[in-house]
Amino acid sequence: MKVKFAVSSLAVLLFPILSWAQNPAGATQAFGGNGHSFGVEGKFRYYLDETYLNPSVFTVPAFRAGIRMANPPGKGASEYPPEWRQGSEALGRNYGDAFTQRVTFQTARFATGVITHEDPRYIPSSSRNPLARSLHALTFTLVDRSDSGHAMPAISNFVGATAAGFVGNAYLPSGFNNTTHAGQRTTLQFGFTAAGNLFREFAPQLPKPVRTVVQLIAR
Repeated sequence: MKVKFAVSSLAVLLFPILSWAQNPAGATQAFGGNGHSFGVEGKFRYYLDETYLNPSVFTVPAFRAGIRMANPPGKGASEYPPEWRQGSEALGRNYGDAFTQRVTFQTARFATGVITHEDPRYIPSSSRNPLARSLHALTFTLVDRSDSGHAMPAISNFVGATAAGFVGNAYLPSGFNNTTHAGQRTTLQFGFTAAGNLFREFAPQLPKPVRTVVQLIAR
């Protein structure tokens, strides 16, 4: 509860500042200049594409599982148990955990966006200044756009990150299935979302091979 309350409070406090920081011109461009709403059907197609209908559905969980096994959380007596850090069984467990977190985040984000009429798409900045573009990408993690193009708190990001952080409490080993670790996973997922926005902002300028690799390991 403390984690969710703190995150929600931060969004409310920063909403006026971050709304000003984002570039309205970029929003108009992304919406084709006509302000047409992005409806449920469009959200559902976007959800399917981001979650399942791309190669990263297999590669991202595998990459994260490998990182987790190479650097298991905890130390000494509080380290991950052997069945979570050694052998093919451990790889399967960690892969399943990464896949579950991914699907949970995207599903909670999609459902919340439908309820709050929030557009899930990232809207690039129209600025050419790298610092301004970076600020835009990071603030878009906290304040995005409604279906009609107006600035609003990124409620779906907060709900999705929280859901992804807490879903592991249902199956992770003892000592890692508590509120403290769930809060840490929530924060990490929110960081992934911010990093994803940065990538989307600068992806058009990246060499295609680099862009492809990043999409396969971090989308």
